[in-house]
Amino acid sequence: MSMKLPLIVLSLLTIVTGFIPFAQYVSSNGKGFDTHLHLLFSIAPVAMVIIGIGIAYVLYQKANDKPANLANTMGGLYRAAYRKFYIDELYLFITHKIIFRFIGKPAAWTDKNIVDGTVNTVASATDDVSFMIKGWQSGKVQQYAMYFFAGALLLAFIFIYLWH
Repeated sequence: MSMKLPLIVLSLLTIVTGFIPFAQYVSSNGKGFDTHLHLLFSIAPVAMVIIGIGIAYVLYQKANDKPANLANTMGGLYRAAYRKFYIDELYLFITHKIIFRFIGKPAAWTDKNIVDGTVNTVASATDDVSFMIKGWQSGKVQQYAMYFFAGALLLAFIFIYLWH
């Protein structure tokens, strides 16, 4: 019951929701628009499900030879349907042989060698520069004043004598 009750509630809400005219309330521009109910599109899927359930009931209600005879009669169509029309094989071929090989591997190489290499080079350069200039931060205010005065003189020299 712990699984059936939520499913029953959800199915009832789904049925009720199908009759709510959402198109009058939800749209891309905020204005409602008219929709029409096409019974053929509503009844046909339900009828196909009921027919499928009926066929399965006839074939599998008791152990018999009907499914095997039907499979032999259908031949290649049965094999294709049994193999899910080879969708899984097609998916694996496209993903493994094409996407992973021609897109995934180059992307992984680019990430490992170019992106990570650039980040590691910048990090190493930052580490090297910080190691070289760590002595500049000594905590001595007189030293900081001397660096400030030297920098001000350098800027004054650049602006007065070298800048035209």
